[in-house]
Amino acid sequence: MKRLSVALMLVVASSVFAQEIGTEITPVTPDSSANKPKQEPPPPDTSSNQNTTPSDSNPWGSKSSSSSSSKKKDEAKKAAAPEAPREGMVSAGAGSFGIRATFGAGDLVPSAPTGNTAPAIGSVGVSYWATDGFTLLFDAGFGMAVSPTFALGFSAIVGMDYHFGSVGDALRPLVNVQAGVVTGLAGDPVSAMALTAQVAGGAEYFFSPQFSVTGRLGFGFRLGFATSSVSFALLTPAIGAAWYF
Repeated sequence: MKRLSVALMLVVASSVFAQEIGTEITPVTPDSSANKPKQEPPPPDTSSNQNTTPSDSNPWGSKSSSSSSSKKKDEAKKAAAPEAPREGMVSAGAGSFGIRATFGAGDLVPSAPTGNTAPAIGSVGVSYWATDGFTLLFDAGFGMAVSPTFALGFSAIVGMDYHFGSVGDALRPLVNVQAGVVTGLAGDPVSAMALTAQVAGGAEYFFSPQFSVTGRLGFGFRLGFATSSVSFALLTPAIGAAWYF
């Protein structure tokens, strides 16, 4: 009996000791965060006007300044480049600037000059196309007479050409109006000075938007400042060429 009591006491003591050991060990529970999906970084704020581009270190990093400077350089090159001719453009048009030379009685001086006044035989000048049809002209001319006396002359002329048709036409009929002053360089240039004007018709043919030849035939007059004499010139021809930019 005494042995049985000792055995029961050992069993009870062993049970109590096992429970105390169990409470000292913390149970391991599975980590729920391991099964959660990986969150991506939030997208950039698109409300601002700043351009962004991804990089290796920062997926939402700012765009480098070199890209913007490169874009500015490309825009500057496009602005500096000459404007290409418009589609279907054959003749010069609005904005064209030309250098021109005209031969013949361009400012329509009298066919029978007197005194020291010399008829013009040629001029050089510039032209500007204000529109596709309207052209402003600025010419400086020279002239020479051998009868009744030898004389040299000079003229300064402003005028306009109005071209019919369109920039898609190679042949452009025109009406010319111009006026200016002319004088002889021998003797007294002031007494030889006169007002000259003309109205003419003709055409300008364009080999390209940059080069053309012009022919015209017209009627003009000259009014002497010193003598108040009026002289007329009929059917005075002129031919010229122009290079446009």
